[in-house]
Amino acid sequence: MLALLERAAEDGHTVLPVAVLLAAASERDLTAAVESGAVVVHAGLVALDELATAEEAVADELLGLAAEGRLAVVLGRVPDGAAAHVIADAHRRGLVELAADLQRVPEGHPVVLAGDPDALPGPQPGAVLLDLVGAGLVPVRDLRDDGGVGDLLARFASAVRRGELPPPDPADRSVAAVPCPDAETVVVRARQLVTDSIPRTFGLGPADVLVLSPLARGVAGVDGLAAALRDTGATVSTVHGAAGRRAEAVVACFPGEAAGVLTRALVYECARTAGRHLSVVTSAGDDLAHAVARVPARRRRTSLRQRLAEG
Repeated sequence: MLALLERAAEDGHTVLPVAVLLAAASERDLTAAVESGAVVVHAGLVALDELATAEEAVADELLGLAAEGRLAVVLGRVPDGAAAHVIADAHRRGLVELAADLQRVPEGHPVVLAGDPDALPGPQPGAVLLDLVGAGLVPVRDLRDDGGVGDLLARFASAVRRGELPPPDPADRSVAAVPCPDAETVVVRARQLVTDSIPRTFGLGPADVLVLSPLARGVAGVDGLAAALRDTGATVSTVHGAAGRRAEAVVACFPGEAAGVLTRALVYECARTAGRHLSVVTSAGDDLAHAVARVPARRRRTSLRQRLAEG
């Protein structure tokens, strides 16, 4: 039972339904785990004690701040000079980390939680920003470009967030689509972009380019791309490993083998990582557009939204 909860936590969940656990363990096992203090049961959900304690602490802190009028939520980047204690990238902060952040807020100080719940979450369990927005505890100010205003990259990212994959504007080279017949060609075109097209068009060196793939292995996975680009000076990473980073140019590689792991959040993360240019190099065909339109990120199981709504 504990192993099942620990595996769920590795996937970002903080709780599992009692029925799920009882399908793999007996009621006696659950009772013994509760009596030992290893797990906590709340509203039909089971959590490891550490995560249950952190979730309750976060709920208490957020409810208290909201009641005192000291809590604000901003989607996007908080403007410089904000007269508040800003917790940035809140969508990537784990539950335990955010609980500690909130407890360090000076007495009486206003707090702003800022981040992007549509982007990839962090590796630690919890979905605090998403839960807070969903609970409707306080008004949410959305500073992301969602109105088609601004540069092409911002508009492209906004479209992806809405579930659209627009074709690049041929008059603007900020976003390029590079369709390929197979993974081997994805690697060839990625190398061409890093060593020739991007430096020639934007005056950037390979060190300014971040090459991303959702796969670790395979011809156009991180390992294969790293081997093919080793002599260029470009950085190669999985998309999840680069979340929260920023690069002048991003080459996002989506081989056909990645079709099963593609999500809207993953493509959106690539778009929001790029500062001046994004190249989407893909042999995934229609699977890429399908993922953007139909495959949002998997919802993490938590009890925070319910705690906030009950608060």
